[in-house]
Amino acid sequence: MFSVHPLYSSSSGNMFHIASSSTNILIDVGVSYKAINEGLKTIGLTIKDIDAILITHEHSDHIKGLPLICRKNDIPIYACGDTAKFLKEELDSKNIPANIITTHYDSPFKIKDITIYPFETSHDAAMPCGYKISDDTSSITFATDLGYISNDVMDKLVESDYTILESNYDEAMLEFGKYPY
Repeated sequence: MFSVHPLYSSSSGNMFHIASSSTNILIDVGVSYKAINEGLKTIGLTIKDIDAILITHEHSDHIKGLPLICRKNDIPIYACGDTAKFLKEELDSKNIPANIITTHYDSPFKIKDITIYPFETSHDAAMPCGYKISDDTSSITFATDLGYISNDVMDKLVESDYTILESNYDEAMLEFGKYPY
């Protein structure tokens, strides 16, 4: 059985904590390093308790805290293809050592007692993904910033015991904000 903590979810920053009986992961770290530590403190954890970080895509509200995390910790960072490439290049350009692990859509990998299945999502990013996370007892599907729900995403949602969808769509913000047409 998983425990889930939505620590931050907004255009200002996103970070979710998911834990199994022996594994602690963060999905996205789009807030400051200080906020990451404060969020973890509210659930009785520190950054040292985190086994891995999964990145959904490279927008700042999903990766803002990554540079300081990488400077101060050696936590494996998982991201799909071009997103991983972007993160490596960005951190290398700032001389920040990082343990970036490239994953691929529909190619599962393990972190301790959990299996993670990255899958393609619709978003205006290099290689955005969602994650289906499973252990021996249950599964959670996590998807963020969906433009629409494809059949593949729907299949992941239906197959899971739990679903986490993060969305903050604002038509006025899109029409009048800083986003390109």
